[in-house]
Amino acid sequence: GPAFTHISYNDYQILYANLVEGKDLTINNRIVPYSVFTDPQLGRVGMTEKEARAKGHSLKIGKIPMAWVARAIERDETAGLMKLVVDAATDRILGAAILATEGGELIQMIGTLMLADLPYTLLKGAVYIHPTLAEGFFTLMEDVKPA
Repeated sequence: GPAFTHISYNDYQILYANLVEGKDLTINNRIVPYSVFTDPQLGRVGMTEKEARAKGHSLKIGKIPMAWVARAIERDETAGLMKLVVDAATDRILGAAILATEGGELIQMIGTLMLADLPYTLLKGAVYIHPTLAEGFFTLMEDVKPA
């Protein structure tokens, strides 16, 4: 798999659970978020739009500039965007990219939702603290449309 510290730690957790606790965990279908600590940060998880199309998925896409996020405006850190790639048939998230201040932190929410195998629409109904960067997810979910 990818050579990230967080993957090594997850490998340890799986080995420990299997060897010591008698569980049967695997790395199959592991959701692997990552961040590139540039300024702004790039947080990524899952497939890109191009990869999803190559695998034959019918897609919905959401994409918003960080200039639409109240906290980014308040912090004067509006560079970047949020993008969501959704399977149109199931409403499950296939991937996401967040190029923004704290993009690495924000992508964790998307990866967790993917791990739970829940539809993107769940984030539409969430109550977001105002003003936070995560509040941008509401606007992002509202922007999701067939592509």
